[in-house]
Amino acid sequence: MTQRSVLAKFPQVDHHQASGELAEVYEDIHKTLRLPWVAFGIRVMSQFPHFIPNAWAALKPNISTRYAEDGADLVRLNSIIPGPAMPNPTPKLVALGWKDAEIAKLKSALDLLNYGNPKYLILITAFNEAWHERNAGGRNEAPLKGRDAELIPYGLPKGVEKFDLIDPNEAPVRTQAVLRDIRDASLHHGPATDYRVLGVWPDYLEIALKDSLAPVALTAEYEETARHIRKIAREHVKGFDKCAGVAWRDMTDKLSSEQIAGLTGLLFMYNRFIADITIAVIRLKQAFDGPIDATENKYTN
Repeated sequence: MTQRSVLAKFPQVDHHQASGELAEVYEDIHKTLRLPWVAFGIRVMSQFPHFIPNAWAALKPNISTRYAEDGADLVRLNSIIPGPAMPNPTPKLVALGWKDAEIAKLKSALDLLNYGNPKYLILITAFNEAWHERNAGGRNEAPLKGRDAELIPYGLPKGVEKFDLIDPNEAPVRTQAVLRDIRDASLHHGPATDYRVLGVWPDYLEIALKDSLAPVALTAEYEETARHIRKIAREHVKGFDKCAGVAWRDMTDKLSSEQIAGLTGLLFMYNRFIADITIAVIRLKQAFDGPIDATENKYTN
């Protein structure tokens, strides 16, 4: 009998695998959202021809605005689970031999993830609402104006480079095991991009799971926080000037019935998955430096 690895990579089109039009879309997503990664959900849905390029083309003019940035900021500010603070992992990392520079590098990665996850919740919410022909923008009497209509800068923030994501198929057994345990703690289908970034520090991930994630996973407080930020995102995308996605009925000439059904399930799932991850990673940064630092937009003022 063939022995399976501890963890297998969920099917997706990773950054280095994208080519042609999809590669161009990935690059535009990086620069428009000002983020060093393309979301897990986008990489999975990119296996379906035409959907991501079409949905992104509809979303881009909307999510490029200050209004969209403010929506992500509002999601971020509401992503703290009420309750006692979790222990700061710094003493445990120092006891394991970590130096200040490595801890600073880890915290910087958390800051970038916390900047991006709320933006991806706005994105996936717009895609999901438009897919079902609910209000994803374009139904307002007047367009955005003033600061709301301004465009945010295009391109990665100064000094920020694209993330390297560890491959779950090729990671050391210890890393695969902690990625699996984090996945299973929240009943997810695969490790989020965030954990593929943080997987270079298995010492830290083991501490984070034990002290910060496991105590709140699947609790009523976690679920209510996720419900609340999903609602914020749904209300915010209604303010977009134009519909920020594509409806399934408009894709029937490009996708089979099976593909439309598959995308419907994925959009539903990732609308919840990204909310979960937003809360989880803000919680990880909160453990280091508190809730104000964890929820701050540090990259687009």
